[in-house]
Amino acid sequence: MTISYADPFVGQLFERMGALIEADNGEDDDDELEGSAITLAADLDELARVNLPEIGRYWARTRLGQGLPDAAFRQGRTYLFADEPPARTFRTSGTSGAARGVAHYSRRGLELMRASILAGARRFMLPGLTRPAVIRLVPEETAAPDMVMAHGMELIASSFGDPGTSASVVGSSGLDLKVLSSRLDHAVAEERPVLMIGGSFAFVHACEAFEARGQSWRLPAGSRIVDAGGFKGRSRSVGASQLHQWFERYFGVPQTQCVNLFGMTELASQLYDAAPNDEAEPLSYDEVDPEGRRPKGGRATIRPIVRDASTMAPISRGRGLLEVRDLAILDRPHVVLTGDWGLASKRGVAVVGRVTRGERRGCSLTLDALAGKEARA
Repeated sequence: MTISYADPFVGQLFERMGALIEADNGEDDDDELEGSAITLAADLDELARVNLPEIGRYWARTRLGQGLPDAAFRQGRTYLFADEPPARTFRTSGTSGAARGVAHYSRRGLELMRASILAGARRFMLPGLTRPAVIRLVPEETAAPDMVMAHGMELIASSFGDPGTSASVVGSSGLDLKVLSSRLDHAVAEERPVLMIGGSFAFVHACEAFEARGQSWRLPAGSRIVDAGGFKGRSRSVGASQLHQWFERYFGVPQTQCVNLFGMTELASQLYDAAPNDEAEPLSYDEVDPEGRRPKGGRATIRPIVRDASTMAPISRGRGLLEVRDLAILDRPHVVLTGDWGLASKRGVAVVGRVTRGERRGCSLTLDALAGKEARA
């Protein structure tokens, strides 16, 4: 028998998840938070096992709680509540010939996702900033209603940004350099700090265009740049170190004020660059990413895990498959095997590239394959 959305157990899960999200941004004892996270994860696993029989069979063949491969979300059948129509659906951009990933949210699930996005932004984007100009290198949400990045960044802008100077600078024809230039000029004239957020590739396009035009700015003190993701599906990529140098050259934002976040449509929370630790021992050679991608830190709400590609055992050092546990996810299995390589070290996990078709192994499983059935085309 499935667990209904109206079951008190689900309501209690919702309350506990909300409390963890709130506490994870505060001063609570870390051991106590992690203990709460462990028990919450076990209850979310039980909800998924009961309401999604395929994942129970998958865990019987692998191990309890192992992440659901990202490919399994492409059929839109991971939503756990047959008795509650989704309140919102987000979809991945997809690649040529591939089905798009789907993430359905109930009303409660959507509330948890929004709370987690705002908690992460408050902790990693906003320290020291009051009503900055939030300039988004993504479309308005109304223009891209199924794009989770558009939703999340507009939520951040409306919650924390100055309404008179915050804006999206992406229109129907793409990135509008004229509008972006005007917004930056205005922020400099007002001496208002800027929080620029958007996809990594959009920032590359902007920097290359400003180089060709001979334009640059020195944004007001406290300004930050947050680029999201990387260059999946793009014909070219730029190393993280190069991108940070460009941010300093064209916007006057020091590299210490530049942050990368890792998010997925299938996740409700985001991983951010870990804070530098000057007292930490130097990383060994095999823990250093040559492109300068910084390790992502975990916290009670969201935790990166690296698994050995052959044995699927968790590892604390070296390269393996990236799995993410996200305790802000109510409406589908909360642990995702992302299809990315992670580089684990004592400071966190750097995301160092996509797993290719020949390397994918368990990452390419569809929901039918998880259930032991023949995968449908």
